[in-house]
Order: sequence, then structure tokens, then C-alpha cells
Amino acid sequence: MKTKGPKKQYIAVTFLLLFFPLILCYQELVFHIFVIGPAGRNIVYPLLFAFFTGSLISMIWNAIPFRALRWISGFLLTLFFILFFQTHVVYHSVFVTFWAPFSTLSVAGQAFDYGGMIHDNALANNTTLILLALPLPVYLILGISCFRAGAGKAVLPSYINCCISAAVFLFLICSDHDAFECTLGRNGLDDGMATVGAISSSIADGLFAGETGTLTLSTSGTPAAALTPASAPAPVSPSPSPAPERIIPGLTVTSDTPAYEIATAGAATALDILTEDPAEDTPETAEAFVPQPRVMDIDLEALAETEANKNIKNMHLYFASQEPSYTNEYTGMFEGYNLIWITVEGMCKYIIDAERTPTLYMMTHEGFDFTHYYTPLWYGSTSGGEWAVLTGTPPGNGGYIAMEHTGTSKTNLYFTPSMRLRDIGYECYGFHANYADYYGRNKSHTNMGLKWIAYGTGYKGELWKNGNLIWPQSDLNLWNESTAYLDFEKPFYAYYMTISGHAQYNWGGNAMAARHKDLFADLPYSDKSKAYLSCEYEVELMLTQMLADLSEAGILDKTVIVLTADHVPYNDMDICDELAGHELEQEFEQYENALIIWSGAMKEPVTVDKYCSSIDILPTVLNLFNIEYDSRLMAGRDILSDSPQLVMFNGSRSFISDACMYNAKDGSITPFAPYTAEDISSEYISAVQDEIKNKARLASLIIDNDYYNKLDLPAPAE
Repeated sequence: MKTKGPKKQYIAVTFLLLFFPLILCYQELVFHIFVIGPAGRNIVYPLLFAFFTGSLISMIWNAIPFRALRWISGFLLTLFFILFFQTHVVYHSVFVTFWAPFSTLSVAGQAFDYGGMIHDNALANNTTLILLALPLPVYLILGISCFRAGAGKAVLPSYINCCISAAVFLFLICSDHDAFECTLGRNGLDDGMATVGAISSSIADGLFAGETGTLTLSTSGTPAAALTPASAPAPVSPSPSPAPERIIPGLTVTSDTPAYEIATAGAATALDILTEDPAEDTPETAEAFVPQPRVMDIDLEALAETEANKNIKNMHLYFASQEPSYTNEYTGMFEGYNLIWITVEGMCKYIIDAERTPTLYMMTHEGFDFTHYYTPLWYGSTSGGEWAVLTGTPPGNGGYIAMEHTGTSKTNLYFTPSMRLRDIGYECYGFHANYADYYGRNKSHTNMGLKWIAYGTGYKGELWKNGNLIWPQSDLNLWNESTAYLDFEKPFYAYYMTISGHAQYNWGGNAMAARHKDLFADLPYSDKSKAYLSCEYEVELMLTQMLADLSEAGILDKTVIVLTADHVPYNDMDICDELAGHELEQEFEQYENALIIWSGAMKEPVTVDKYCSSIDILPTVLNLFNIEYDSRLMAGRDILSDSPQLVMFNGSRSFISDACMYNAKDGSITPFAPYTAEDISSEYISAVQDEIKNKARLASLIIDNDYYNKLDLPAPAE
């Protein structure tokens, strides 16, 4: 009997000392296994930080003098961490990106719009959620008796645990640059989650959100210098499959010609495409085309010499060192044309079909036909996708939502299409069939120079009998209402963010799917896939009516239409698998999408096999319109230029370059001829990853420092 007291007290002190350190380690481990998976860099860092955090909590918790208060606070803390990890799991399941709890507070209320998806994904992840909840019954079973026996005995041991785990964690990350930067939230949210865990990354989001610290660029050398052999010629084709015989009119691929190279001698030029009879309009002795660098008259090195701010100084020097893109045979092809730019909600390329969507199909294949185009899933979901498309830069991975932040802070977005076109006399409108302030677009899009027309600022929409907007709204109706604002007799730029293709995809809760159900009911697909095709059919109707109206106004051949998706239907990729006819590869293939750049003036299609992504659209369009911009200042590259191809995937170290496709999840390399896997060294992989990291870091620094305001740029038009 004498031993029972000391033994019980020993168990109680052990419980009070180790409960929080161990449950946080347990929950980080469950999260790592079921959510992060193979992408995790090292489980040691997450466990060490979890143990440190748990020890710190234990030290404070055990110092509470009243047993009842200590028990209640312990219960609430246990419940808090269960909900914390469960929220991370469900958020990642819904959005396929990680949750930044502090940075997304401003849009937290809009999460209720995803209520059905949250419910479905919670059910799909019930095993993980149950495992994360197991600490609660443990606490309830052991807690009360342990409080009675071990009161106040665990404070000093908790302090010792806290100091030791903190010291070991700091020692290890100080010798690991990536882990150190992840701890400060500067390597991106995905990297942080995979490297140092959910607790550390969330704390970094709260303490360092919006801060990128002193600019220290990664330097593993240039990718080209790391290739083996370094002097190898450009790849014959960046595609593992044979290149088409005709890349663009007049160009035939030879053994020395990259598959995405723009035609030179003997090939059709922009004038050939735009003019019915090129012979009448082309001078007999045309001057030879001489490519010019796409740079502005900005002396970045001189600015660096007089700049006191270290970050801005380093940014000047970095951008000055970048190789610009050059003008090409398509420069100015659409100069003076009207521009209609459409970001389609949740589109994948498998909705495009010659019979079901003939207008979409025609525009995809009879304009610029991009055969290897990707829409990576950017941080911020739709808002991040819009940002990438409209700014030519990635939105950052963690911290604030870039689009919303720039609207609130009035960041100079000089190179966005509306700002550049407004400066040369275009009327610039933005249209959206949802609430004007959704995702803060009433601030962000007006900050870009758009006259923002949405519900509450001019868009009427279709309403239920109770006066509420039907969900989702009709893209066709959006176009029809927008024509009241557009003056077809003056140059205009019209931006559309569609909504008809928004999840969820069913017959009962999606008004657009229900509207077109009969057209797709007999297809050999699941109801969810048929509902998806039905609601996205609104894009086809919108485009068909748009072309008819532009043709009637006599401006179809003076208007350019750019169309792409904000993202794939990331929460319903089984739809894309079904429509594709096979399970899509998850690192690259599931993000391959459609990009349309089309005009009624084009007499022949232009096939482009260059690998490209959503951040490459803006520089491509600016070049086609011959609008002055500085290619060194954008992460994206003019797709039609001879700049090297590079597709970066948000939060992933995977990429597609001139030499290969690199899958960071399994380390696999798919080389492009003439390279072999043996030619692709680890140094090359690191060099490309560092280049991508630099581009992402600088994209955030441009916002943080309102960088474009630090340059000698012409004042924007009012």
C-alpha cells in the first residue's frame, strides 16, 4: 500500500509533463503521414517543434494554481489542437493547398460558401479526423486523477524540456538554410508544412505574414551551366511525343530546330496572317527582322547605387542581371485591337469538344493553339489564379492573399493589362456575376484600373423569388449585361471572371447545371461529371453570343479574346479523370489545361508546342499588342519568344524546363531530347529550383516594397 501513493504521483507528474508534448507530436505525425505524405522533407523538425511547443504549454499550464481551472484549460487546449489539425486536414482536402490561419482571416467568412464541399471532404477524411481526435478521450480518462496527485510538480521539468527541445531545434535549423527560412515563413507555406510542420508554419504565418526579410537569393549557378553537357543544343522537342509537322505556318521542324521556335525566313509573319492578300501589302524588299530586347528605359544599376534600402537595392541588381525576352515575328500582331480577357472558374480542358462546344473548340484550335499549357494550383485558389494570369507573377505561397492585399494597400500594378491599356486610351472594364467585394475585388480590381461591374456596382443578375441571387449566375447573362457598358466604336478592354462553373457539381444545388441538364443527361458519365459539363456549358453560350455580337458590330476582326482557367476543378479531379478516360498523373498531367488567344483576324492557326503556364500569358499578350513592358521584371515569359521554357508549380519543387520534366515527389526525371537522364545532374535540378524560388520570393517582394513605385515609370493615366 505504501508504494501506491508514490507510483500514482509519478504517473500523474509524467502525464502533466508529457501530455501536450506527446499529443502535439502525435498529431504532427498523423498530419504528416495522411496529408503531407511523400512531400515531407524531414519528420524530425515537425516533431521537435511540436515537442517544444507542447513543453512550453505544459510549463504555463502546470503553473495555474487552481486544479479546476487547470483541468478546464487543459480540456480547452486539447480541443483547440484537435480542431486546429482537423481544420488543416479539411482545408487541404477542399482547396488542395495549405491553410494560413492568420493570413486568410479577412476572407474567412466566405468559407461558408463552400459548406457542401467542407462536409463532403470531412466525411472523406473521417479516419484522419478520428485519429486526430483521440487525445481528447485520453485526457478525459486520465486528467482528473492526475491533477489531484501531481499538482505543481511538472513546472520545472517542463521548463527543462522546453529549453532542451528549443536548443536542439534551433541548432539543427541554423545549419539547414531551407528549414531556417521555413521557420520564418519565407520559403512558402507548402515548403513550411512539409519541412517544419503545421504548428511552426502557422506560427510563422501569424508572426511573419507579409514579411520576406532581407533578400538573400539562392545561388546554385545558372541551370544551363549545370547541364551535362553544358554546350548541348536546345532540345529538338520539349515534348516526349513527336512534334506536329507544322508548328506555325511555313515552319517545318528539323533536327536543329526547337519545337517551339518561331518561324524566320520563309515563314508566315503576322502580316501574312492578318491580311487576306499578303502580296499586295508586303513590300517587295522587306527589311530583315532584328529582334530587340523587351526592356524599358530603366537604369536599374544606377537606381541600385543610390538606393539605401538593402532589399530594394538587391532587387534592382537582380532584375538588372536577368536576360530579357526579345521581340519576335508576332510583336505588334494585335496592336490597337480590342481585348476581351476571360478567366473561367474551375475549367479543365476536357470540357472542350468539337460537337458539344463547337465555339470553344474552334477558338482553341484556330487561334494560337497551345499544346502544353498548364494552370498550376496557386495559393489563394481563384484569387491566386487570377493574380497569376493578370500580373505575370506567382501569388506567393503563404502569407496574405496577394490580390486582396494589393487592393487594400494600393500597390502599383503597372504592368497589368488594364493599367497598360488605360494609359493608351482604352476604356477598361471588369465584370463578375457575384458580389462586388467578394475576395476584395472591389478594391483589387479597381486598383488595377478597371471599372468594376459586379453585384452591388451595376450587375443586376438573375434572382430567386426571394430576391437572392441564384447560384451560380449565368456567364451568358454576364456577357449580355456587360454589353450595355462597352462602346464598340472605341478601343476597349473587358475582363470577365466567370462563375457558372463553380462547385459543387450536382443537379440540385447548381442552378446552371440544372438549366442544361437535358443536353448532357444521356452522356456515359457519372451525374457529377454531367453536372460539371452542364454548368461549364455556359462558357460556350457566352462565347457564341459574344462572337455574334462582335460580328454584328463589325469588330470581330479587330478584337482579341484571351481565355483560360483560374484553376482546374481541384476538389473534383475524379471528373477530369472520367472525362479524360484515364486517371491523370497528379504532379503534371492534372494541371494541363487550355489557353485561348484568338482573333477573327487570324486566317490560319498557329500551333505552339512550348511548355508554358498561366504566368506566361501577360507578357505574351503585351508583346502581341506591342505594349511597352520590361520582361526582366516578370516571372512569366513571352511564350512566342525564344526565351527558355519554364513551368513552376506552386508549393512544389517540381518543374518543366527546356531539358526535362522533374517530379520532386518521387525524384523522377523525364528528359527532352537531346538530353538523357544522365545529363540531368543534381546540380541542374538545384539550379532550376533556386531560379524558381528566386522568382517566387521576388514576386512577394515586389508587393511588400511596392517595387514598381520605386522605378522611373511613366505616371499612370487617371
